[in-house]
Amino acid sequence: MKYNNFNASLYCPVGNLVDITDFEDFNWKFNLLEKNIKIGKVYLETYRGGTMISYEQMTKVKDFFIKKGIKVSGGITTDDVYDPKEGGFSQLCYSSEIVKERMKKVVTLTSELFDEFILDDFYFTNCRCDKCIEAKGSRSWSEFRLDLMKDFSENVIIKVAKEVNPKIKVIIKFPNWYEHFQDAGYDLEEEPKIFDSIYTGTETRNPTYTQQHLPKYLSYFIMRYFENVAPDRNMGGWFDTFECSYNLTSYMDQGYLTLFGKAKEAMLFCLGLLIDNKAYTTFPPAIGQVFTDVDHYYAALGEPIGVACYIPYHGFGEDFLHNYVGMCGVPLEPYPEYPSDAKTIFLTEDAAKDSELISKMKKSLKNGADIVVTSGLVARLGDEFHDLAHVSYTNNKVHVNNYMCSADGGVTIAGKLESSKEIILTQPQFFTNDVWQIAGGYGEDTNCPILMKTNYSKGRLFILTIPDDQGNIYHYPNSILNTIRSVLSKEIPIVLEGDAKITLFTYDNDTFILRSFLPYISNASIIVKKENAVLTNIEDKKIIKGEPVEGGTKFNFNLLPSVNYVMKY
Repeated sequence: MKYNNFNASLYCPVGNLVDITDFEDFNWKFNLLEKNIKIGKVYLETYRGGTMISYEQMTKVKDFFIKKGIKVSGGITTDDVYDPKEGGFSQLCYSSEIVKERMKKVVTLTSELFDEFILDDFYFTNCRCDKCIEAKGSRSWSEFRLDLMKDFSENVIIKVAKEVNPKIKVIIKFPNWYEHFQDAGYDLEEEPKIFDSIYTGTETRNPTYTQQHLPKYLSYFIMRYFENVAPDRNMGGWFDTFECSYNLTSYMDQGYLTLFGKAKEAMLFCLGLLIDNKAYTTFPPAIGQVFTDVDHYYAALGEPIGVACYIPYHGFGEDFLHNYVGMCGVPLEPYPEYPSDAKTIFLTEDAAKDSELISKMKKSLKNGADIVVTSGLVARLGDEFHDLAHVSYTNNKVHVNNYMCSADGGVTIAGKLESSKEIILTQPQFFTNDVWQIAGGYGEDTNCPILMKTNYSKGRLFILTIPDDQGNIYHYPNSILNTIRSVLSKEIPIVLEGDAKITLFTYDNDTFILRSFLPYISNASIIVKKENAVLTNIEDKKIIKGEPVEGGTKFNFNLLPSVNYVMKY
């Protein structure tokens, strides 16, 4: 590692490598990266889109980097020749014998050249050719593709690689669209057992102007999820420049949050874009500064902590909702197994994949836990949920831009808070005096609960209504957001009060990071849940004093956009 606490690496596509004919000229271009980023490792691609590098050319490329003291690994992107008429990605058909033989040749070459290689995140299938339709039979597409890719991984990729080079280590990079893996054959449950290591796609880019709906918090959240999927075998986080030319900070966001998630390595995609593409040649100095900044305080941060979330393998629903909640300042820690020991648990519709979910929830509640469930999960569970609380979601919609909170556990409503935007909520049906409304929105001669509560055994069950447009959660007034945060953050030593799009990252050694994604200066408060607390800015060592409040000590911040406030209390 050339940084003290993590490694910086670079992915080099095969097209960039086969184009190198003059290594002196290439060295001059590569200097743009070297003078800004301490690159410790490069992943050198042998195949992509029908192009395979020669053994001789790759040997020259390897020697170039080794002489610079940079470690080398291989890379493979399993896609076909791009078809501009068809568009989309040109995925391989893994039912094809032709593809199987081609990949055997690619894996053989790569394993001869390297002792380690990574599969780029095109290792999935969306093929519905006649051969795949026949092979699928009566199985669902998810079942068929999971079986197909498991077999291909074991009997083509790993088998060939180990036969050619018994020392080889093979890494699978999982992409950022974790909600949808199973339908394209990515198997987050089995593939980490098949491959030696995994890698995490932390790309967030732009959540509005792309087909992906990925709030910035995902760059952190997915690192934490995959760390819990494969403890000690998650090699790092990978992000790229795409859809970031409109705003250089959006590129830097990916780097910061990848490392806030305690990534061991941050991989940049890719060589050609960063040294040749005029849209991105200003990016290396910026990301180099990100790495230098974080390296100064990385070791001072403990292990990340947050509200326990449950995303079972192959679960889906309320797409990427956790990240919208994370963007509202709630620190989250996701697990692929039910977090039975947690004292506060946050469950979205994904959790319905677990057929034993209700019984697990009952056990947690009997042990005194707080469980917060979303409207999507309640709707998905249907009548099954009624054994916990008789709450259902109707087809009725309420248009809301005025809100209320209850200061006495739902007995009375207090206040009328106005939002700048009208949002649409789905009206729940519940029984009066059995479930209590803690926060809600006003309709016309009615109101719509946003946060409801009831007791079950020794625990408490909360139901959180999510707007039809998930991003509209950002338009809940601060008092509504603060109510939600206080419930979810009951076991977290600190809690945020303020606008949405201010994020909070918490660690187990009394450290935290505040970062605002708002485009303007904003005010926020941190309440440390202990008396007479004092904050120390880890970067400049300045002491910050707070004011006593009920339940702890309050600290007020005037937050600049995209600036990290790294604190210890």
